[in-house]
Amino acid sequence: MVPSAIRKAIGAIKDQTSIGIAKVSNNLAVELEILVVKATSHDEDPADERHIREILAFTVHSKAYLDTCITLISRRLSKTRDWMVALKALLLVHRIVVDGHPSFEDEIVLASHHGMRLLNMSHFRDEAHSNSGDHSGFVKFYAMYLEEKVEFSVFEKRQDGGGFVLRDMNLIVTGGQVLQRKRSNRSKK
Repeated sequence: MVPSAIRKAIGAIKDQTSIGIAKVSNNLAVELEILVVKATSHDEDPADERHIREILAFTVHSKAYLDTCITLISRRLSKTRDWMVALKALLLVHRIVVDGHPSFEDEIVLASHHGMRLLNMSHFRDEAHSNSGDHSGFVKFYAMYLEEKVEFSVFEKRQDGGGFVLRDMNLIVTGGQVLQRKRSNRSKK
């Protein structure tokens, strides 16, 4: 593994490169992309609350920014091999779920039905740190927790009549099967 000082320098260079690429791209959400990179940086410090609040402000005011944010976080998660970046990205998702746009969860589920696996970290492996097996395991577990939380929340909203849409019939069928199993388990007791 790479010594700590070199690893930190490489992480900082990667972050600055990502920010530079965002600035010259034709992306309409350059500011949002830069904020996502800064909030999920390679450094060991927690994400700056100011960056998270600005991301929340973007996603609350526009569905287009909400979709872009999902895409940016998904890209960041799929490319990283650093548990700190992955954990910060998952914490960002969790924060947007709690404090962001009410349809963020719906958009995550919809994106996953269209092939974008935002919270699927089953193949994640940290290659930036030595002895990071526990960290990689935690990242996978936390991603799995968030995925279950989001899918269950969307299912509950749909059960309560809040925005039933036929395109998510697979989610409803799956949720119905879970409820069926729970009912049959209760009747056995």
